[in-house]
Amino acid sequence: MSKIHTLKRDDIDGMMIEFAQRILATLKIERMSVWLFTQERDSVISMGEYRLKDKLFTKETVLLKSKYPRYFELINENEILLVENVYTNPATSELTNDYNLPNEIISLMDIPLRIGGELIGVMCFEKTGKEERIFTKNEQTFALSLALVFASNLEARQRRALQYQLDQELKEKVLLIKEIHHRVKNNLTIISSLINLQSNKVKDDYHKILFEEHRSKIDSIAIIHELVYKSKRFAEINLKSYLHEITSNLLKVYYSGREEIILKMDLDEITVDLSIALPIGLIINEVITNSFKHAFKGVADGSISIKLKQKGRLVQLSIADNGKGLEPLNKKEFSLGMDLLGGLVEQIDGKYIFENKDGMVFSMEFILPVSGKLQY
Repeated sequence: MSKIHTLKRDDIDGMMIEFAQRILATLKIERMSVWLFTQERDSVISMGEYRLKDKLFTKETVLLKSKYPRYFELINENEILLVENVYTNPATSELTNDYNLPNEIISLMDIPLRIGGELIGVMCFEKTGKEERIFTKNEQTFALSLALVFASNLEARQRRALQYQLDQELKEKVLLIKEIHHRVKNNLTIISSLINLQSNKVKDDYHKILFEEHRSKIDSIAIIHELVYKSKRFAEINLKSYLHEITSNLLKVYYSGREEIILKMDLDEITVDLSIALPIGLIINEVITNSFKHAFKGVADGSISIKLKQKGRLVQLSIADNGKGLEPLNKKEFSLGMDLLGGLVEQIDGKYIFENKDGMVFSMEFILPVSGKLQY
């Protein structure tokens, strides 16, 4: 019986016949059956019925609760139901025409099956013929033990079935999440391509650069969805990988085919929630774009260094170039850039400063939430 939870349905049928034969021989009775409640709990359906006289095994017989209310009430209330004569006992007389007579039952011992205290079915030990049977205390103890083992293994089988269902649902959700991120990334790529097409029609450099800046911001967002799509963890992003992708993309946009700019990166392996990764990506995009646009005009051997360090929950980010320093040519444009950076830093509860130290230095720090996620 203890092997039931590991077997397929066909194997269970064969083993139920085998242990029914052994139990019937032990108790010296002729019939045994096991019944389980349907999901709606309005009926029980037989998992197996075995009759020794003609070695007949059947299953899936249904008994309706509405038709036999007294019987269902008693198996719910009692640990064991003992009936010496099924025709004269009020507990089973309602089953006479549909069940007792067709199966030639005279006496029975029914043990309710429970999992976690909840009634899930009943195991029936049935004496057939005309001679009544009184089950002894030892026989009752034996039957109760069998029912307990059987219920325990049904519970194990139920857990396995539930785990399989959960695993299948998880696989479906993983595929769905991956597909969503993939489609979002593709849509952002389409938008980026449309912007690129429009920028090719622009005749002046100012608006062309403006288009490029918007495209790089969209690409920074698209990179997140691409990384999530390729990752096994959909709620988090590896900042090191993310920053490599962003800077590589910016180099292609602003310095494709040229070698004037050296990019130096010193990055710790830091994993953050998407709500943190996106502002950081846009911050880096904004600062590095500013360096590409303004820092290196007339400067040979330009370089940009990026450091990302973690000390406990404190994360420190610095971006420095060896250019001309902070010399905003367009105050309105610079002010808009500062407003954007300020809003992005505020999203992650951080603080930042710009300094002139042999070029421009941007420094920012923030505290990682305990959960790894920002609370809004």
